[in-house]
Amino acid sequence: MQTFNDVLNCFRVFLEESSYLEVVPCRWGYVRLFNEGEPINFSAVLCQKPEELYQVLTNDLETELDVRRMDN
Repeated sequence: MQTFNDVLNCFRVFLEESSYLEVVPCRWGYVRLFNEGEPINFSAVLCQKPEELYQVLTNDLETELDVRRMDN
């Protein structure tokens, strides 16, 4: 069983490098904020379990890698 800290450590480098992405704690778990661009327009996902946060960040990372591949 992973904890929220385990998930955050797993994605630490990705989160540090992603200026459009933020994960913040809240009373219900963690919220993943994604800045959709200019003007500032955020989408948010509430993750009440570590597994939910892991899945959301996995999807974000896969999307990032797909975009990088298409740009090259």
